[in-house]
Amino acid sequence: MMKLLRLTTSGMALACLLLFFGPAMAATSPDSLRKDSLQSVIDLSSHKDTVRINEVIVFKLKLREPASLGAYHTLYLNGIKVDSVHPWKVSAAEQLVYFKLSGPVRHLAEQFLTAVPTEKMVLPVNLGIGGDQQELLRAPQVFQLEVNQHISAIGIWLMAAALIVLVGIGLKFHILKDDNNLYYSLGRTQMLFWTLLFSLAYLYLCGETGTLPDIPSSMLVILGISAATTAASKFLDNSHKDITPIDPTARSEGFWLDILSDGSSINIQRFQNVVFNLLFGIIFVQKVLSARLMPDFDNNVLLMLGISAGTYAGMKVTEVTKAQNQPAPPVNSDQPASQAGSAVIQPPAQADPAVTAPAPPVTTEEVKPEQHATPDSDYVQ
Repeated sequence: MMKLLRLTTSGMALACLLLFFGPAMAATSPDSLRKDSLQSVIDLSSHKDTVRINEVIVFKLKLREPASLGAYHTLYLNGIKVDSVHPWKVSAAEQLVYFKLSGPVRHLAEQFLTAVPTEKMVLPVNLGIGGDQQELLRAPQVFQLEVNQHISAIGIWLMAAALIVLVGIGLKFHILKDDNNLYYSLGRTQMLFWTLLFSLAYLYLCGETGTLPDIPSSMLVILGISAATTAASKFLDNSHKDITPIDPTARSEGFWLDILSDGSSINIQRFQNVVFNLLFGIIFVQKVLSARLMPDFDNNVLLMLGISAGTYAGMKVTEVTKAQNQPAPPVNSDQPASQAGSAVIQPPAQADPAVTAPAPPVTTEEVKPEQHATPDSDYVQ
């Protein structure tokens, strides 16, 4: 009797377990997983069939049971499990699984290559998703995985040291100031600002990924805008050199006042140019740190920067020219040295005709009778 009671109790306990955990066990069973499907695989950066290291790809699943989403947590490359790569993000509501193609993906891809890439190489791969034991779903399309050239840590440190030395030399010899080393130039500051941002971001990505990152075309456009702004500013400054008044006491008013003003007041076109460059410079740094890729700005951002730089260059013609130290104009050699300096500083006074009119010449015949008038009269008497 006791034995029968124990068997009955065990059966009831087993029935309770099956009642509560049976659906979850059935959802993750191999039979239920075989009914799941993979709708698409998308690259978030390009939305194309070309993927790069450190980019994020999304697997869009169609699951028979939503509870089985946890079974898809491993990335596969050509049917081979990629170790140490876990889901970057999971959306249970939309049945999406995100993976970031980090360093382990690059190391596995290099095993399929015949040699270590000395430049960018493209490898066709099949991306799949599954569990720890096997690949469950595979993307229907073939992706082109770009594998970039390696760079050693020594090379990165050498490039960083060279950049520090060059920037230090440039600042020592007033790379940001105008030709006379008086005022800070907005055009030169803008060009150096973007040059340093690109260089530092490139070195940072080299150190993080161990490869040479790709440079998007928008970065080249921004550098071109900066170079054009500097060239236009230089051209306008040279065109005003001959008519600039001499001011031997001219001095810099400080970095920010120099780049925001023309010597008389702060100009709106200069202020706008500085604000836009600082704003998108901060956005550039944030994208580099978050995505670990060189950001690619859209055409609207490039157009905004171009319009701002063009407005500054166009309205620079109307600005009050800052006084520059220039050599004094040549002085007439016949003029005394004591009067040469006063001729440069003070304008010549108006001549008075009554004072400066030449006196009539005096002849000897008119003086002679006057000198001998008295002797002649005495002789006649």
